[in-house]
This record gives sequence, structure tokens and C-alpha cells, in this order.
Amino acid sequence: MCVYAISDPATTASQLSNIYSIVALKFETVFQYGALVILLFLLLLAFSKAGSKKVSITSSPKYSFFSWSSMLFASGMGATILYWSPIEWSAYYNDPPFNLEVGSIEAVRTINAYTSFHWGFSGWAIYALPAVAFAISITKNPTSSLTFGSLLVSDNLPFSYFFKTILDIFFIFGILAGAGVGLGLSFPLIAEIVATFLGISSSLALELIILLICLFIITTSAYLGITKGIKRLSNINIGLLGLLLIFVLVAGPTTFILFNSLDVLLVYGTKFIQMSTYVGDKFVQDWTVFYWAWWLALAPYLGVFFVNISNGRTLKELILGTILIGGFGSVIHFLILGNYSLHLFENSILNVPDLYASEKPTKVIVDVILTLPMSYLILFLYGLISIIFLCTTYDSCAFILSRTAMRRSDISPSKILRIIFSILLVIQPAILMYLGGVNTVKWMLVISAIPLIFINVLLIGYIIKNVQKI
Repeated sequence: MCVYAISDPATTASQLSNIYSIVALKFETVFQYGALVILLFLLLLAFSKAGSKKVSITSSPKYSFFSWSSMLFASGMGATILYWSPIEWSAYYNDPPFNLEVGSIEAVRTINAYTSFHWGFSGWAIYALPAVAFAISITKNPTSSLTFGSLLVSDNLPFSYFFKTILDIFFIFGILAGAGVGLGLSFPLIAEIVATFLGISSSLALELIILLICLFIITTSAYLGITKGIKRLSNINIGLLGLLLIFVLVAGPTTFILFNSLDVLLVYGTKFIQMSTYVGDKFVQDWTVFYWAWWLALAPYLGVFFVNISNGRTLKELILGTILIGGFGSVIHFLILGNYSLHLFENSILNVPDLYASEKPTKVIVDVILTLPMSYLILFLYGLISIIFLCTTYDSCAFILSRTAMRRSDISPSKILRIIFSILLVIQPAILMYLGGVNTVKWMLVISAIPLIFINVLLIGYIIKNVQKI
């Protein structure tokens, strides 16, 4: 697929765009209701008797609540949350959902809540579903391979090897497509920040240099493993991130941010079911379908990673920790950074929607951050967190891909294998940069997520069937 894309980028982009339009239209209802069903199912499971059952992994250590939470959130989000949190509402501004009037109070309130909806509890529930299934599997059998094929296909089934291979291809392809989008958004942002400090224009060459630097960090962290590498980076990142958000809240328009945050949570809560079941709108096809597909694509590897760091925790802790820690952590970003940029717009300091329509999104993000006190220091911190966020996401991805390649989950993957997968993960964003934008991989992502919808149905069946056996 990558070779084909490189050989004819324009044709590839056009073909994928057409397929995406068809898929988004035909499957929007499945994506919408599927995300809601997964969330409700996991909440019921968490508060059932089965929720008290513990995850037992003989080959994994137990982590403190802070380290566990840090790794869970950092690996699940990545730098893309710093990309979208200041500007996502502006992407919706001129095309609001529910046929609302552009610029009206209700439209602004709704689009502001939609950012939290797309990054909130439903998405993290999608992450949690395979985590629960893999937790049950490895607790039942400590040597089981943590792949869809091993989980869902019995060795006694005719042509079992064939079906296992097909499922494992979906597993890996989804991961690579999801990783490609995240990396394709993250590198241009980091490059824009570096270019601002250097006083030059961001370019493909600069993005590639930054890519190589991040590759070194990702490879080193994956080489060191979870405890020595990923855990330390995650703890550092969460600490710096907390400082950034507190600074924006205190140094920025505190009252405005707090008031609008309460309003966002109110709209999010009252319109949650409506947003979860809303179909027949291009807004849903362009945005909500894409987001649910993105969560679905990354869920397999994150499910494996969450299990590897959750030894000794109950299924209830795993489910609620993923949904609540991840959900609230994501929402807080949009409440603070999103409302800060909204304040700039409403007070005629920075016309964020117009800039988003006319400039590169990364340039708009930098412009927003530069309006803060001690702007260049905060911009440096923003870039540093973005780099660490990026690395904590993809070093864990490389680690899990290398573990997935092992036949037994109780055998730690070799360090050479971790390095190989770290390098392979960089190929996608490099191709993305060559193609000149994130849309091509975005379309590929949604297409690749279609089989994952049906795999999630099988995962629910597996959980129901096996949860009482651990």
C-alpha cells in the first residue's frame, strides 16, 4: 500500500477520498451506535460481580496509581491532543452540527462541547474494550499470545491458521494507520514551534530532521522497556503537562475559562445521547466517524499495553480507570486550551476561525500560545511536552508491536525487535509528509477501521463468554 501511494500520490489520494465518502456515509450509523454500545456495555461490566475479578500477569510488575495513570493517559493520547485542543472548535465554527446558525450562541456552545465528546468517554471506552478482552485471556492463560487471532479463533477450527492470520493483519494494519495519523499531525506542530524559535519557515526538511530526533528518543525508550523507559517519560510528561495547564488557567482569563468549562460539561451531559446517535449530517461523516475510526484503529495496541501495565488491578479499575482518567484528562485539555482560544476570538484578540481557514493549523496553534504571558517560554514548554507525548505514545506502540510478534506473551520481546518496530513506525509519517497532508492517511484509517467494528462485536461476545472463567 505504501509503495503504491508513493508511486502515484495524486491518484491514491483521489481514490481514497472517494472510498472514504462512501464508507463514511454507509457506516456512520454503525460507528455512532457502536461507540455508545461499547461504553454502556463496559459500564455494566464494571459494576457487575465480574468487575471485582483481578488481572493477573506473572511477567509484569505492579505500578503505583500515579505511574499507571500517567502511562495510560500518555500512551493513549499523544501529541495530537496538543494539536487539536486549542483549535478544534474553530474547525467546526463555520460548519456546526444540527443545522445551527453559524456564530450563534447555541452553535458556539455545541461545537465547544463536541470537542470534549470526540475526545471523551466514548473514545476511551473503545480503548478499554480490547484491554478487557486481553486481560481475561492472559489471566486465563499466562502464555497466550495477545492478538485478535489467538483470542478469537480456536485452534480446533478448520483453517484456523488462515483466520488467525487475517485477524492479525487487521490488528497490525489498524495500528499503523492510526499511528500514521497521529505522527502526521504531531511532527508538523513540533516543526512549526522549532521554526518559530529559529525565525525560519517550517519545511519538509525540518519536519524530517525532527522526525529523526524523535525516532532516536522513541527507539531508546522502547529499547529500555516499560519500567526504565516508558514509565519515566510518562511521569515527566504528566508533570510538565499539569504545569502548563495550570499556568494557562491562572495566567489566562480564569473566570471565562471556568465559566465556559462548566457550560461545556453541562452541554456535553445533556446532549450526550443526541451527539451519540446523530446521523445524516456531513459533520458526523467528516468528524465523528473519523474520530471513532481513529480510536478503533489504535485500540488493539493500546489494549495490549493497558493490560501489560495493569497487573493486580480489577476489571472495574481497568475499565473505569481507562474511561475516567483518560476521558477527564482529555476533556480538561479542551476546557482550558480550547476556552482560552475562544476567549481570544470573542474579545477580538485573535480571529481563530478565520486563521484556521486561511493558515496552516500549526501556525494558528503557535499564534494562540504566543498570546500568553512569557509566551516564548510557554511555547518552548509546549513543544517539549509535544515531543515527550509523541515519544511516550510510539515507544509503547513499538514495544507492543514487538511483543505481539512473540508467540508467547510471557516472553519479553528482544531489544533488537523493539528497535526494528520503532523504525518501521516512522515510515508512515515520512510517506504522509511526502504526500503533502494528513487526509490521505485519514481516509486510509477510516477504511481500515471497518473490519475492526465487527471484531469489536466478537470481543464483546468473548468477554461475556469468558469473564466468569478467570
